[in-house]
Amino acid sequence: MFCSRVSILAVAMIVLGSTIAMAKPTLISHQVIAQTPTSVPHPNRGQSGGWLKDFNLTSQQLQQIKEIRNQSKQQIAQKSQEIRLEQQELHDLIAGTATKEQVRGKYNQIKLVKQQLADTQFENTLAIREILNPEQRQKFAEQMYKKNPPSPAQHN
Repeated sequence: MFCSRVSILAVAMIVLGSTIAMAKPTLISHQVIAQTPTSVPHPNRGQSGGWLKDFNLTSQQLQQIKEIRNQSKQQIAQKSQEIRLEQQELHDLIAGTATKEQVRGKYNQIKLVKQQLADTQFENTLAIREILNPEQRQKFAEQMYKKNPPSPAQHN
């Protein structure tokens, strides 16, 4: 009986741990520099234009990027909050008496919302890319991959 409880607890910890790990958008964070989280320090942030200053953008380009970011800001915040709430619910289901199907259903809901968030962030990246000239795009790509270089599996 004790061994069974320990096994269940171990499985729950693994599932919860992997869910929390998935909450961090490591694969997409390098794609979405336009969505600068406030908790991450940036060396150029104090300067006018922050990381954008490195791209020698025109005032029109800056305004267009600002509009892109503002248009999706609320949606991104809403999806992020939804993910946090769903993860708490998953935690409660795992800790409680929910069926395996209920836990799996909640997990799949979280995956769906995370994918929607990633899609929104990627669309922002594409929209910003369209504003940039070829030289700026090159710098943009270098900046994105500086933090999280693509893994060998992503090159296939």
